[in-house]
Amino acid sequence: MASSSLTSCALCQAKASQLCAACRNVVYCSREHQKEHWKKGHKSECKCFEIATNEVLGRHLKATRDIKIGEQILKEAPLVLGPKVASAALCLGCHRNLLAPEKPKGNYYKCSSCSWPLCGKECEDSPHHKAECQLMSSSNFQSKINYTPGEEERKESAYCVIMLLRCMQLKTKDPEAFLKLYTLEDHLKERLETPLYQVLRANLITFIKTVLGLREWLELDILRIAAILDTNTFEVRQPRERRKIRALYPGAAMISHDCVPNMRHRFDDDMNIVFLAKRKIAKGEILSISYTQPLRSTIQRRVHLRQAKCFDCSCARCQDPEELGTFAGAQTCLKCKAGKVISLNPLQNSAIWKCQLCNLKRSAKEVVTSDAELQQELESLDKTTPVALEDFIYRHRVDLHDTNTHILQAKYALTQLYGSAPGFAMEELSEEKLNRKVQLCEELLQLADIFDGGWSIFRGNLLIDMEEALVAQALRSEDAEECEEKLRNAAEMLREIRNIMKHEPEMQQLLLERQVILNSALERFEKVEN
Repeated sequence: MASSSLTSCALCQAKASQLCAACRNVVYCSREHQKEHWKKGHKSECKCFEIATNEVLGRHLKATRDIKIGEQILKEAPLVLGPKVASAALCLGCHRNLLAPEKPKGNYYKCSSCSWPLCGKECEDSPHHKAECQLMSSSNFQSKINYTPGEEERKESAYCVIMLLRCMQLKTKDPEAFLKLYTLEDHLKERLETPLYQVLRANLITFIKTVLGLREWLELDILRIAAILDTNTFEVRQPRERRKIRALYPGAAMISHDCVPNMRHRFDDDMNIVFLAKRKIAKGEILSISYTQPLRSTIQRRVHLRQAKCFDCSCARCQDPEELGTFAGAQTCLKCKAGKVISLNPLQNSAIWKCQLCNLKRSAKEVVTSDAELQQELESLDKTTPVALEDFIYRHRVDLHDTNTHILQAKYALTQLYGSAPGFAMEELSEEKLNRKVQLCEELLQLADIFDGGWSIFRGNLLIDMEEALVAQALRSEDAEECEEKLRNAAEMLREIRNIMKHEPEMQQLLLERQVILNSALERFEKVEN
């Protein structure tokens, strides 16, 4: 081990100055000794974080040194993976959707032993499927999931048993892995009172114990594993591979939630989860990600977290009645028409809401009901065209201010539609609509800097839309100075976008295309100027 002053090689104790770039806790006298020390055990110790515990968060991860923006903090392989509780038909070998990219001409290929749908014979021997297949076929159970040509895609509830079985089978197949799983948080007590777990108790337990013959398992032990999965799994989306499943990562499960997080995550081709710093993280800071959407209000975020993850968030944003100065959850006071109605205690669900100016009071029940009705109205709109969303914003111009959550959600949807929706392609946009797209992007980028700043995907997507619109404006401009300024701003944005998206393989082709278009616009400008 290196000395406290980090001057001695961790392997031979000779004078050294080559610092381990990852953990920065040890130094080496040579590259060769660094490689050797890595093999001898430093690999398992080389981290920029440690496990900490407190009464509010329980176990969590904390930075042990300053972390740079964009730095990889953690990469972890899945302990177990499989279908979501209700899933579209997928292969239990490779987990690809069986109805994409095109629907089969007949029924699915079925496993020759258990009849579960698969891609083909090659997936029958997948290590993911073999153990569950042996169990079900030995119990004479045959899957009843079928497909008739012409059918619409539907979710199959039968998949709810698969990941649960895979976890249960770890107990004999890999006891060490099972122990990692079984020590994770479950929130079983709260979940047992929900309708979902009443259904699981009535149907799933009977299937596992009676049909599959696993009578040695106690009912509560089975339900606890289900609760561990619901509490800790991540949804894995790999559109190029047609995968939409869930996976359990024990290390990642200890990462805290924060509504203004300092990390983001992605999945590589092998379904490893990778965490990246969205901004600079100081030594001692708690590492966090978000399980909610940044434009949602405190009411919406806390309800979602309570229902999905069984905890009440008390982060800085949730504690602040003004939501960091954005008032995302507030509505305009209908009495004075000027003040904003905010909660007197956002962490207390039954707290009174009060106008900042005229002191009008509203009950929590009234506010929550109004918020739900507005969200339902927004979600029912036709989102294939900007028309309905612009109408929503106009109709609620009196009761909802510019940064209310419902208005923000509508604005974000509009940034996606202007430039892509039928009849609203970039080249078809009027000057007014193009300016509207730029205005919306600018407004949302200001909010992104507060809620989801740094190198976040949300901010990256907004910058992509903004860059495209700026280039379109530049190409239409007859003012040389204005054109040059817009192209220069677009180039700066594209450089930042490349930094944000450099770990996202599916974005590279789009970024290449945007660079070609920008280069072409710059060449055209230079020719005109010359």
